[in-house]
Formats: sequence, C-alpha cells, structure tokens
Amino acid sequence: MRRCSRPVTLKKACSVLTIAIALSFFHATALAQTSAGAEDLLTGFEEGKVMEAPRTTSPNSSFFDRFSGYAKLLSVVNTTHNRPSAGGRDWHGLSSLRLEGQIEADFRMAAFKTYVSLKGFYDFSYGINDRGDYSDPVLEEYEKELEFQEAYIQGSLTDNIDLKFGRQIVVWGRSDNFRVTDVLNPLDNRELGLVDIENLRLPVSMTKLDLFFGDWNLDLIAVHEHRYDKNAPSGHFFSPLPGSLPHEEKPSHSLENTEFGLELNGTFSGWDLSFYGALFFNDQARFVKGTPLKLTHERLSMAGTSLSVARGNLLYIAELAHLRGLRFMNDEKAYNRSDFLMGIEYSGFTEMTVSLDYVTRYLHDYKDVLDASPENPVRTDNAIACRITHTFYQEILELEALIQLNGERGQRGAMQRFTAEYDLTDNWLIKAGVLLYQPRNGPLSEAGDINRLFFELRLDF
Repeated sequence: MRRCSRPVTLKKACSVLTIAIALSFFHATALAQTSAGAEDLLTGFEEGKVMEAPRTTSPNSSFFDRFSGYAKLLSVVNTTHNRPSAGGRDWHGLSSLRLEGQIEADFRMAAFKTYVSLKGFYDFSYGINDRGDYSDPVLEEYEKELEFQEAYIQGSLTDNIDLKFGRQIVVWGRSDNFRVTDVLNPLDNRELGLVDIENLRLPVSMTKLDLFFGDWNLDLIAVHEHRYDKNAPSGHFFSPLPGSLPHEEKPSHSLENTEFGLELNGTFSGWDLSFYGALFFNDQARFVKGTPLKLTHERLSMAGTSLSVARGNLLYIAELAHLRGLRFMNDEKAYNRSDFLMGIEYSGFTEMTVSLDYVTRYLHDYKDVLDASPENPVRTDNAIACRITHTFYQEILELEALIQLNGERGQRGAMQRFTAEYDLTDNWLIKAGVLLYQPRNGPLSEAGDINRLFFELRLDF
C-alpha cells in the first residue's frame, strides 16, 4: 500500500491564516458596529436562536399528518487499509449495508408543543460477511440499534420566558467542523468522517429555561442524563486500542451529579455575541491506575465565548473556551486547556460556498510524563478544515469537498471527503462519495491509510 511520501506543511499556512482572519475579523467587527444600518449587513442570520415554528395543521388534517421521518439504505465499502495481524478481522470489502429509519411525531397541546422521535437501524453486512468473524462488542455497537432521539415538551410560561423539558440537543458555538464551546451533547463517533457534526450529536435529558430581554436572551440549563461519546469498540478498525477496554464507571443520575450550563446570547444587526459557562462530566473517559484498571469520567468546568460577524458575502466566526479539571492516567494533577477557533466563510461565488476553520488547543503546564498516557494528550493540537460546496440545476445537484488536516504538518492525521448528492424528487435523493483517511502518527496509525466508498438512497416522508 502506498502512502504519501511527504507530509503537508501547515505551520506557515496556519500562521498566515490566523493573522489574516484576525485582521479581517476585527476590521469587520468595527464596520458592523459603525454601519449597523447598511444594506449589505445580514440581520438575524443565526439559526440557533430562531424559535422553531410549530407545524400548522388544518382542522381537517388527519392524525397521520403529525408524523414525519425518513428511511435510507447506506452501503459502505472499504477499498484500502492495513492487513490485520494473524487472527484479526480483515475489513476490506463490504463494511456496511445499513437500513436506517427515523419517525417523528409533533403534537400541540394548548400553548405547549410535544415532539418525539424514534430512530433505529439494522446492518445486513454482518450477516453477509459471517457474524462469527466479529467480536461481540462490534456486533453490539454496529449491527442493530433502536432508541428514542429527541423527546421533549416546549412552550411559553410568559411572554418573556420559555420552557423546554426532555431529551434535546443544545448547540453552542458557530463552527460546522470543530467543537470548542459545544460541550453539552456527546457525539456518535462510530463512523468517523462519514457525516458532519450536526448529525452526530446525541440528545440528552435536560431542562432548559429561556429568558428574553431586548436583544439578549439567557438560557439556563440543567442536564439530568449522563450520556457519553459512542466510539468504536475494540476489534473494530476505528478503535485505537488493541485489547478490550477496562470497566467504565459512570456517575449516577442523581441531583448531586446534575450538569449545568448557561448561555447569554445577543443578536444584533449583522453580528451576534455569546457567553457560555458549564459544569459537566467529560465525555472522554480517562484511565485510572489500579487493580484492575478502570475508566472514569471527570467533572470539568468551561467558560467560553463566541462571536460571528456578517459583512456582505463574508461571515467571520471566532470561539474561545477555557476548560479546567482535565486529568490523565500518568499524572493525577488537574490540567487546564485553552481552545481557540477562527473561521471565515465566503458565499460570493455563484451557487458556491467556501469556508475555512482553524482551531488550536493548548494544554497548560504540560509534562513529558503525559507523552505515554493512553488518553493521548498533546501540548498543542492544531487542525484546519476547508469545505467547498457547489450546487447545480437550481440546487438539485450538490457537490461538496471537505479536507481536514490535524497537526502543524498534518502529522496527526488527515481526512478528505468528496460527496455528490442528487434530488431525484422532492422526497427521494441519492448520495455517493469517497472518504479517505491518512492516520499518520495519530491515534489510528495502526490501521494505516483507509479508503472508503459510500452510497446512500434516502426517502423523506
């Protein structure tokens, strides 16, 4: 198998990008503040704060009009990866043939809205390939699943106070490629890079109180359910660990272990600003020495802010978060980390959008003893992502390219995804693409370069 002979050099590119975005960003901020009434400024562009419009049904609508959802068939084929060691599973060929569906119900009771969604899948590839070749953890995570997704009640208590209770997703931050301030919902990481972050968030049970005053709104959040990232188990080629994981201790669902979040958001003419605070359990478990070895989730605190500014065809974003309480197996000391993201999006081309995000994460007071810690911490972790989207034929056909490099020179891995999506009708679409991984010195280095082809047929109803 052939690998890239030379790593991509990102150090100078990232430095130039950071300086250029910073200058443009603060310039645009000043222009937005002094030219709030200009016609080229976008207003109310932030989707996250737009109240969801309830589905309207006529008096003669049937009961079934309140239901919607989708069904899709996804096929994934692995064309390249390192051959396994003796006795290991060879993951070449058919990797997934998944039939997946989700049904959603939307009801209104007086001033309150009730929403429930149920999602499940069954993957036929494991039966086709002989189930006996897979470990039990792999079959448990990948062969079938059925669970409730979002399920909540939402309504207005007064003209200025809204309440939302139940399983839900709360999105913090502005980036579509990286998470900095977005810490409340875990992610489904079992199929890395196949879909975007917006489709990976897992809902959790929480109570959310929204208070509106002028251009500002304050969100008070209490998280009652503890869910963590869904990662590939041992035995899967996406798992960096050769053996089975130790026992994982999870905090109980008690009042004492309730997680809390706070967001203060202001939306203005052409720009918005948010402040965040959270007390939560780390989605990534850490190893704890002992006999036997175990996994645990530490409580962390986060303070952060995000800002976005629209100027003509340009959108500038920035996020900053400071986390406290990170711990690793090789050192019991609590560490702090600062994450910073800058991004720019340009939509001035005809039917084309180009975005570029750069993120850096700095672990304070780093010690060399952490180099061998199984959580794989690093002193400074940089990444850059470029996304290009082009639509054709009145948005019937969409082509997208996503390129992501981790590390100053891409030494911690790279990923490229190229996708074509075509709307057959208003309800049917097909999607096809290729997904390329180069783990290099990253956590998945043992798997080698991985190339995957995917095809999807989807029906929305």
